[in-house]
Amino acid sequence: MMNLVLLRNRPHLGAQITTIPVLAHFSQNYCHQEPLILSSKSNVAWIYNQLPWVKECIDSNSKIEELKALKSTHRLLNLRPSNRLSVVLYALFKKGRCFDFVKTAFLANLTSEKHNVLCEAEYRALGYLKVFIKDEQALLPALAAPFFTLMQASTLNLKKAELNILMMPGGGAGEIKKWGIDHFIAAGEAIANTLKRTCHIHILLGPDEKEEIHYVKKLGDSNHLSLHVNLPLKDIAKLVDNCDLTIANDCGPSHIAQCMQKPYIGLFREPNTEWFLTHPKSVKVLPQKGHDIKTITTKSVTECAVNLLKSQA
Repeated sequence: MMNLVLLRNRPHLGAQITTIPVLAHFSQNYCHQEPLILSSKSNVAWIYNQLPWVKECIDSNSKIEELKALKSTHRLLNLRPSNRLSVVLYALFKKGRCFDFVKTAFLANLTSEKHNVLCEAEYRALGYLKVFIKDEQALLPALAAPFFTLMQASTLNLKKAELNILMMPGGGAGEIKKWGIDHFIAAGEAIANTLKRTCHIHILLGPDEKEEIHYVKKLGDSNHLSLHVNLPLKDIAKLVDNCDLTIANDCGPSHIAQCMQKPYIGLFREPNTEWFLTHPKSVKVLPQKGHDIKTITTKSVTECAVNLLKSQA
């Protein structure tokens, strides 16, 4: 049987990582662990090819081709709230099992077996999962589960110390979302000095973040610093799990740390509630309203980190 998922049509890594928990849950609980076929207008196959529960990710720039795929689909998961035509046609003519993420509940019960209504103030990965899971106690474990599964396949060897901090100084959206690599390094040193603990800092960057990569390489080889570039999802998950704290810009890989609910400090230029998961081990740091993200002080991040780490001791 064909299991089709209509993905959100955004190319950014973070927008796609937040779909991973619902894809895993859909495959395991509704598709008898049969692999999924994903459809997207964005070139995101490189992300989903890393997931064992995904068969393929197809280009859906053609509406006609997508409608043809629907004819062969026995189970449909729609993650596009504005995409009503495909869902209505599927309900009318195919009459397969449909699960839907919608903008409004109006008529949703007539077109789908289960649905959830988009709330822009809610962390997007939770919104997706609520298509299937209404029990609040079950949501957070389901959010973390696929990343713990992925990391089991990782062979990444990590240097560790008394205190291990993961830094994510990149950001696919550009400088407007970046605190600055120098601030990250300074914060790591200040945290270690404040806690008087031997610290190893892991820096995770994407291949396009050449300026930050060059900055870290100029610092030279160190027993207290490791640079990781272009890691697969399974290795990022292992890196997150092995560190005591993640400090990150509003960037794609940060959602792995958030979904795994590890100690996390997110640096945002504006509230962006859709991209921040509130839980007991998470802290959001913002500049003063209307100010640049780079005006966030090292002192404020250090204080948040120290307090968070002490609370987990």
